[in-house]
Amino acid sequence: MRLSDISRRKIDAESSEFIRKCIEWDTPRLANEVLPHGVTSITDIPYDPDKGEEGLLDIYFPGDSEDRFDEAFFLIHGGAFVYGNKELDKNYGMHLALRSGLPVINVNYTLMPKTDLAGQSEELCFALSFLNSRYGLTRIHTTGDSAGAYLALLIALLCNDKKIRQDLHVTSDPKAKCLSAGLICGCFIRNKNDFPGLYMYNGGTVPKYILDLSKTCVTSFTENGNIPITIVTGDNDTMLKECTTFKKTLDKAGIPNSFYNASSSEGRTMFHVFPISNPTWPESQKVIDMFADLAKTAKN
Repeated sequence: MRLSDISRRKIDAESSEFIRKCIEWDTPRLANEVLPHGVTSITDIPYDPDKGEEGLLDIYFPGDSEDRFDEAFFLIHGGAFVYGNKELDKNYGMHLALRSGLPVINVNYTLMPKTDLAGQSEELCFALSFLNSRYGLTRIHTTGDSAGAYLALLIALLCNDKKIRQDLHVTSDPKAKCLSAGLICGCFIRNKNDFPGLYMYNGGTVPKYILDLSKTCVTSFTENGNIPITIVTGDNDTMLKECTTFKKTLDKAGIPNSFYNASSSEGRTMFHVFPISNPTWPESQKVIDMFADLAKTAKN
């Protein structure tokens, strides 16, 4: 058996075990969620009917629903690119809508290895194009957790940087300008030979520079102008080191950013993606308020 076959089998096994653990954690969490009042939800809107459930999105409105809106949060769930759906982030998204006063769009996308990073990028840009056509959306604030934070930053870049869209072979024009990015416990640097980097890179169908999104961010911001960023992590976050390194990269390049490393206290452990699992915690409410304030102050 060739080494590449051995590696792929190992990665597939790691992915299956990761998904098993996620289901074990999320199933009781979702069953016990209490959603906030004061939010109007329009769910399971097909932005791409050909993709079934993978082509659906929700919109959460603070108060009554709207026929047209030009500004919103664009929320991308995590799951190491191989697991999850919009239901994982629903509670967080509804709280974000309430506290920001903006609609929140919560989107599904095809998971790896059924597709790769280029495919996910195409779908998310297509979703934005759909939202522009149907609702008039032209300005977004991206947010996401873990792999969703990576995708949230990537979509922010794709909206504002035509060259990256071309390098990723994205043909859908998102027709939206990204004004800010709120990133929760993100993974921003991947190895093309590890899980999930192997699925992302897919033998070279995406440019290698995309694997280190921190450096890509600096390059794009230098050429196209900064996007205000808030980076969130916690003292028990598995991505604490990666988030800290990302902040240092931005600081070294002179790119303004906000950084929040939440400390565990009073029985609340600031583990990976804590604002998603527990959006009513004081620390999570602070995160949501930081993203809401960032959206209000971002230049249009």
